[in-house]
Amino acid sequence: MAAIWRRAWSSKKVSSAGRGYGARQTIFGSISTTTTSGSGTRTTMTLSTSANTIRDEEEESAMELRQEEVVKMRRHMRGLVEEFRAAADGNATAPDRWLSDLHVAWLLRLAELDASGQRTFISRSRQLQSHAQTWIPALRVISTSVWKCLNGLHSDGEATVGPPATEFVQFLKATLLKMFTFVDAIVALDPLNVDGASATSQQHVPSSSVMGASEKVRALLDVRHALSAASEQIMVALCSSPYVLVTRVVDDIEGLLSAQLGKLDQVVRDTFDHIRTAVVTPSLDDDNDSSSATQTTLLQSSPAIHKVTQSVTNYINIVLSTEALLTVNYARHQGDTSSLTTLTMEVVGSLEEELARVSQWFPDQSLRFIFLINNSYLIRQLLDTSWPPHLHDLTYLRFLNSLTNRIDRYIQSYLQVSWAPVLECLHNPTFRCFTRDSPLPKFKSKFQSTYAAQKLWKVPDPELRKMLREAIIEKVVSGFTEYLEDNNRIIPGVSPQEVEEMLQELFEG
Repeated sequence: MAAIWRRAWSSKKVSSAGRGYGARQTIFGSISTTTTSGSGTRTTMTLSTSANTIRDEEEESAMELRQEEVVKMRRHMRGLVEEFRAAADGNATAPDRWLSDLHVAWLLRLAELDASGQRTFISRSRQLQSHAQTWIPALRVISTSVWKCLNGLHSDGEATVGPPATEFVQFLKATLLKMFTFVDAIVALDPLNVDGASATSQQHVPSSSVMGASEKVRALLDVRHALSAASEQIMVALCSSPYVLVTRVVDDIEGLLSAQLGKLDQVVRDTFDHIRTAVVTPSLDDDNDSSSATQTTLLQSSPAIHKVTQSVTNYINIVLSTEALLTVNYARHQGDTSSLTTLTMEVVGSLEEELARVSQWFPDQSLRFIFLINNSYLIRQLLDTSWPPHLHDLTYLRFLNSLTNRIDRYIQSYLQVSWAPVLECLHNPTFRCFTRDSPLPKFKSKFQSTYAAQKLWKVPDPELRKMLREAIIEKVVSGFTEYLEDNNRIIPGVSPQEVEEMLQELFEG
């Protein structure tokens, strides 16, 4: 495999032209114009470009400074490699010292712990992100050091400044093995128990556990992104250097890097799978309540946002917060970003099924439909306002349209079961057949009872609350007004204006 890298690198090399005076460009130095007079005298006029000259000197000075830093770094690495070689058993004293210099000495403590100890070590409050934020810069320095040590060595004299290339590669492998202790530890974390909260696949997972999983996903993606960039830089440096002769060790390093990337890829997918499964797990009895107790609690409640919906919104926010890294790490290789949309739509689809199941516990059909409207509208608004425009593919647009139509059907069903019976009081012929009384008192009584109950229901979203009120007003007030116009001799006990004002008070909770 290293040979393939070598051939690929060699094919990209382009020979450069010489840098002698004959190749000097006019933007450097001076521009000379020569004229010949009639008497044969040659006059040379030089136009000095002092600003460019000063800039050239500054760039040359900066280049010399950078070169000094490179030489200093190569000598430092040479000392580490010599220490590594001098160790009787070729052990890790030099890699340990380098990791300490890179401010990741905690890796040495982590390596001494068993699996349980490692989980505890990195999962303490905010420790996961903190460790990732020190590990990633350290990896960056390691990959840059490899590049500077091996790239640009075109002579034996230059090569002697830095560490012996073959032994440096062995030292690099030993260091990377210690660095990847952290990768192994975060891969082993329970995706739904990052902070030590109890959760099993048989129980509904609280929002705190989902957000803990979010922290793991973020750390995994950050580490994966950094490792991908470092791997490319390391392998290009190794395979393009004429001084790295031990192909087996280079192949070992490439295999090590590839295995770690593959491990991270798999655990990211597995973590999202765990979250998707957990957030839509049936949850009516997840608090160890009996079915009857849970049912009683639900029957007495308002149609608020369900905890499963909250978990799904957390999941969507995880996708949104990590979408850039997900796209960089995965969609670039897969050729599209539709998988992100598909995964999210599958979760929302499962949520809709769970909400429909939960809503069956409501004996009041009006309350049931307000519950469905509240929860579905929350997800719909989140997808509509926050989903990245470049992910508005056909799958997304179809699903959003389907969800919108479903909410519309819920609203129409709610109006039918809740307010149509109120209007029926005005058109029921029973009143005319068996009594000389007007139907208005029955209408008023039915309206008052419906209004009193639903005024206390909660519709948390202001836009949805306004939309529902307008739909109710359109149905009830227009029907009431039409009845009064058809029966203009009847004096109502309540005016359409008063009905409208009352309906504007619905759903405040």
